[in-house]
Amino acid sequence: MISFIPKSSPIHRIDARVKLLYLLSFLTILIVKQSLPVLIIFSLLTLLLYITSSIPLTQPLRDLGAGWIFVLLPVPLHMLINPQTGLYYGAISSVFTLNLILLSLLGIYTTDVESILQALVFLKVPSELAFMLTVSIRFLPVVQERLNQIRISQAVRGYELAPFSLPIPLIVPLLHSSLKRAEELAISLESRGFDPENIHIDVNIRLGPVDYLLLLLLPLLFSLVF
Repeated sequence: MISFIPKSSPIHRIDARVKLLYLLSFLTILIVKQSLPVLIIFSLLTLLLYITSSIPLTQPLRDLGAGWIFVLLPVPLHMLINPQTGLYYGAISSVFTLNLILLSLLGIYTTDVESILQALVFLKVPSELAFMLTVSIRFLPVVQERLNQIRISQAVRGYELAPFSLPIPLIVPLLHSSLKRAEELAISLESRGFDPENIHIDVNIRLGPVDYLLLLLLPLLFSLVF
């Protein structure tokens, strides 16, 4: 499930604000510097981060399931547009998408939702937006579980997903279920007097020595890349 995995690894112990800043920095570098050497370095770095966090790479593979087809999708698309250079640029796009997904999932695996919420508020993200993002992250396992239930139900009815076809029998029930849950959550919050424009969130997380060291290294990272 795409949710926080409690462990005592060095990555888990890093402050949520530092992890969020590094995630945004990594994504910025990946977007600006889409070259093969940079992507190879970041791929090795991503692998090292997963090893350090004690989270196997099979975890995101299981969690996304057939969604990984979107990682390989840029290759045939680029080859259709330009057969001569399509394979090269398609591979770059695929590796970029792979790193983007793996780094984002690692942030979710190693940081509890409450810390993510406090980090977003500390970094001056509007409280209502921070609340919406964290609620979305919290509901990811629920959506995954519901998708598995729908898949099993449709398989019992004899549905088989054909290659390269839209899984409409899966998408429609999932959307219906998600919208229903969202409506129930909205009613529940409203009945409790929830005001999205008047949210007060206390930031209780504290930086440690390692966090300060990582913050000092962040400008060095940008100076090396740019």
